[in-house]
Amino acid sequence: MYPVRSFLFCLLLLALVPAGHAQVFRLTTPDLTQSTVSPLPPSNSISHLVSTGGILWAGTSDGLARTPNGGRNWESFAGVPQFASPGIFAVDVRGGTIWASTGYTKEVNDQSVQTGSGYSYSLDNGSTWAAVPQTMDARGDSIVTYGNNTVWFLPIVVPEQNVTFDLALGNAAVWIASWSSGLRKSTDNGQTWQRTVLPSSSRNSVAPTDSLGAYRVDPRRDNNYLAFSVMVQDSATIWAGTAGGVNKSTDGGVSWTRFSTSNQMSPILSDWVITISAQRFGTGTRVWTTNWPAQGPNQQYGVSYTDDGGRSWKNFLIGVKAYAFTFRDSVTYVATDDGMYRTADGGLSWTRSGTIIDQTSGARIATSAFFAVAVIGDTVYGGTGDGLAKTPDNSQTPFGGNWQVIRTYVPSNNRATSYAYPNPFSPQMEKVRIHYSTGNAPAEVTIELFDFGMNRIRTLIKGVSRSGEQDEIWDGRTGTGMPVPNGVYFYRVTMDNDEPSWGKVMVLQ
Repeated sequence: MYPVRSFLFCLLLLALVPAGHAQVFRLTTPDLTQSTVSPLPPSNSISHLVSTGGILWAGTSDGLARTPNGGRNWESFAGVPQFASPGIFAVDVRGGTIWASTGYTKEVNDQSVQTGSGYSYSLDNGSTWAAVPQTMDARGDSIVTYGNNTVWFLPIVVPEQNVTFDLALGNAAVWIASWSSGLRKSTDNGQTWQRTVLPSSSRNSVAPTDSLGAYRVDPRRDNNYLAFSVMVQDSATIWAGTAGGVNKSTDGGVSWTRFSTSNQMSPILSDWVITISAQRFGTGTRVWTTNWPAQGPNQQYGVSYTDDGGRSWKNFLIGVKAYAFTFRDSVTYVATDDGMYRTADGGLSWTRSGTIIDQTSGARIATSAFFAVAVIGDTVYGGTGDGLAKTPDNSQTPFGGNWQVIRTYVPSNNRATSYAYPNPFSPQMEKVRIHYSTGNAPAEVTIELFDFGMNRIRTLIKGVSRSGEQDEIWDGRTGTGMPVPNGVYFYRVTMDNDEPSWGKVMVLQ
């Protein structure tokens, strides 16, 4: 049976190639970083956040970046040649070691296919970088000795549908979870990779002492070999999430136990495990998972956690599509399609972010979806497709009480220029921003929209006080709430009594 894929599009493109040596990759020569420093992040689409030592690392649609001061300044690594492509699919940081997996989307038979392009890593906190290619196989890589068993893996020889969606750094290894190539680890910085034998979807556990018979692994037909997440709890305890459940090893990744919706009395919510994160207390470790519907009955979106190492699970936010966690002592934050959720009592009660408006600048996040979340001190950061949002969470300012929005843009610098982005835009998919600047002084701003016949169809703002670089959002609707048809529309920006500036927007569904 094939797994349900909500955004992974087609069958794995797999083939055999002539016999060769085990996976050995030549590293690119480490080079001095060619990063750039800017007061703005490289992109408004932020899918990954990792905080360590007061530094916030961000995986964006335009590469990897970091800020040491809460978003006031950014260092972007998009220009470093060791990054094969700007799309960041996974990031992990441990001390001065940083790893990122990269990829992109390509068209294959008129379908968009996610494609892995490799890994970039630094061992000196980003001063120099090296790279290795995406994990792919030769025919000789298909046979693995496992105890007294011989396990045959279907070779993965193309990068399409071979994207590493998660990676985790341990003391002596880097673990990767890739959709078609499964769970693997490297102890030599990616020069070689070792496959991991997981339980098949028909088994609850696997160990080298088992007699496995003809054990053949084909990820097209076994959901538990479609890997999506990995977490290193300690040197011995590894967790891996697949489309067939969550797997746990207590011997460094040799033997595994699988937990699914069908093999426990108090199971996880759903079998497609997107993220695994550890919340550490003085008394133990709570392991959280985000769960998406896989194949089978009673599969739902939501989150789960276990306090007893996976023997039993509690389920929350049922029906909510979740992506990521972060923790501050006993407080848990969850990035979801419906906003950012917070619980301080283990899921008994939840607070959710509402409309996010920067009280100082007036900027707002025009989407409810959060894809990433991180904490530094008592400040919570959320990554969206529309910029970075941050808020304090303390006794003086409760969670969500004071948002700051950090977004990149091309400065207008003066009152005479403005622009709209994206342009053209599709109102069913996105909103357009009209960007302008009040220059060196505040101004009373009015923005109006007109159709091609110069009939006014909407007044976005009228006589509103603004200061500095600003965006105003248009959702492609008239003042009465009706969607506009495809075509060219004009906007007029008026500041105080100055001559207005004009711009053009194209609506294209």
